[in-house]
Amino acid sequence: MVLEEFGVSSDFVSDANAAHYYRQVLHNTLLAGASGWIGWNNTDYDTLADQDPYRHHAFEMHFGLTDVRGNPKPQLRELHEFSKTLAEIDFPNCRRADTDAALVVSSFLDTQYPFTNPEDGPYAYTTLRQSYVSARLADLPLALTRESDGLVPDARLYLVPSAKQLLSPTWRELETLAERGATVYVSYSPGPHEEQSGPWQANLNELFGVEHQLRYGLLDQADDERIEFGFVRDFGGLPTGSTLTFRPSGNRAYLPVRPVTAEVLAEDAHGRPAVLLRRIGSGSIVFCAYPIEYLAASAPNVNPDGAVALYDALAVHAGVTRTVTVADPRVAVDTLCHRDGRRFAVLVSQADDEVRVKPVAAGATLDELTLPAFGVRVLPLGRSAAG
Repeated sequence: MVLEEFGVSSDFVSDANAAHYYRQVLHNTLLAGASGWIGWNNTDYDTLADQDPYRHHAFEMHFGLTDVRGNPKPQLRELHEFSKTLAEIDFPNCRRADTDAALVVSSFLDTQYPFTNPEDGPYAYTTLRQSYVSARLADLPLALTRESDGLVPDARLYLVPSAKQLLSPTWRELETLAERGATVYVSYSPGPHEEQSGPWQANLNELFGVEHQLRYGLLDQADDERIEFGFVRDFGGLPTGSTLTFRPSGNRAYLPVRPVTAEVLAEDAHGRPAVLLRRIGSGSIVFCAYPIEYLAASAPNVNPDGAVALYDALAVHAGVTRTVTVADPRVAVDTLCHRDGRRFAVLVSQADDEVRVKPVAAGATLDELTLPAFGVRVLPLGRSAAG
């Protein structure tokens, strides 16, 4: 996968922040699986100010990695440093570490089904992207499993974020996967528009072990300035009494439910069930009554929010393998594996100030380190058992 046509105009961003942008894009897409990068673009075009499209889109003259005189801009230096890192780790012979956590991509993203609203596809993209961000900040590496291609059968954790729509057979399949030992996480969502805005899951009550309290055509709205989940049971490293906070934005609808076979893990500030666990077979289904990923995606400057801690707890509960983690949710970390057995931890800070963290790695001792604003460090972890 090659990432192309990414970049920023110097008319829209300062030199320092342009460098941060390139550093973030390069390293975060490296950890997402990119294997090539084509920045936009090679040089500024000030000499073309009198011709289209620069005559009427003046800012497009300044997307260059060098200025019009050929002088390197800070983002070119970031590309140079990144290329040095790739050479040092022998990147062509590296791959992402395997993962046993999967983000379920609804087929409504890529398929226009009869009598469905065109907004459903972009909505699915928005919530999936936010879920991916929260997972990365929880040091939870994800594989994407597309409903249109058939779900992967061997993940320990399946994330179905703010999902209004999956196909009926897919809901049954997720229940079967949970019965066989997986953890399936689903958060409720009525969708982004008023057309058939109820939940579309078949047999919702049985699937989540609840009895919903919806009134036809009406959505229950959360009016609080902040949504808080208070945990009434220990869950995946979150002790009883833990509080997670979310900023509501967009459609603030939640699903009022009563537990039947599910147990309540967390309640909102009004004592209503917010997160519930249904045990089934050798696995479980975790249901969130609020569309926390959609709420976050609808608000600016929201990350990290309570979803990061919830995803971390889901990973612990499901027994997901994570080679390296850090406690600060502003720093994402993942692992690259060389074919000779060497492993490298890549830490990427999303913070605009200095951050000090101590990475925790299975089978390796790592020192506490300082990351500058939006900084990156690549650390050797030693060889895997296979190496």
